[in-house]
Amino acid sequence: MTITLLIQASNGVPALALGRGSEIVFDSSQDETLSGSRDYRMLLETGLEACGGAMSDLSLIACDIGPGGLGVTRTAAAFANALGFARGIPVLSLPAFELLGADVSNDKPVAILRRAARPHVHFGIFRDGKLAHYEHCLEKSALDQLSNLNDYDLAGNIEVEGHGAPVTNMAAMKTMLERALDAETPGPEARAYPIVEVLE
Repeated sequence: MTITLLIQASNGVPALALGRGSEIVFDSSQDETLSGSRDYRMLLETGLEACGGAMSDLSLIACDIGPGGLGVTRTAAAFANALGFARGIPVLSLPAFELLGADVSNDKPVAILRRAARPHVHFGIFRDGKLAHYEHCLEKSALDQLSNLNDYDLAGNIEVEGHGAPVTNMAAMKTMLERALDAETPGPEARAYPIVEVLE
């Protein structure tokens, strides 16, 4: 059975997982000896060995394109793109805020806040199964907009006064695999391009 390679890094802690069908068969973030490693090749080889797979089994690469940590997101995308080019495998871009929203989502909107170059933030609202709003803005503007929401869950790496702590800043690999399998498979030439902040 073919294998989907999943790469998340925009939260600043790189993680790589492998999915066979709808099941996660390897997840580096669940292994303390591998957690946070930036050696993507080693992580991939370790994962393939652990699940009895081979490079030739890879059929799709899904890459988190941020927004978030710029350097680590670009490095992850560069690895995904190079591997995709070398193996003739499509690279599916998955925005981090869609992953976080889908991971946390229940019956309430999910507000997502991640740090950007001060005093800016990345701000999004996920509702009804999709990212309904995203902007790179001043933190004050994001907090003002949040004050108009009656109830919401929070994700990302910024706390909001008077609200519970963010639920997570990294989506579960199972959520990422589900989003990848639900998405339209891109053409073989598709590559990942990180979402970058606008520096003023």
